[in-house]
Amino acid sequence: MITNNELIEAARVAKLAKTNEEIENIASDMALILSIAQAIEDVDLSGFDCAVDDEAASLRDDIVMPSLPVEAILLNATGKRDGYITGPVGGRKAQ
Repeated sequence: MITNNELIEAARVAKLAKTNEEIENIASDMALILSIAQAIEDVDLSGFDCAVDDEAASLRDDIVMPSLPVEAILLNATGKRDGYITGPVGGRKAQ
């Protein structure tokens, strides 16, 4: 069981501002989630064969397809440099 203090600390570390009411709701939700997980963990699967059917588990073959030209990708980019899209760095726009 997770305590309210643990939730408050997790919110603080994640820099999330939570009211006491929100913490109570989260604690209630977490208790429910943990009880469901425990119920799943308690299911007896000893009578089941968990072997994997290789044919059913196989993945499809990759299909190589051409990508868009760089010019088309950069067409609507607000920030671009040397063929790449740029974004904010440290809270400011990249030069």
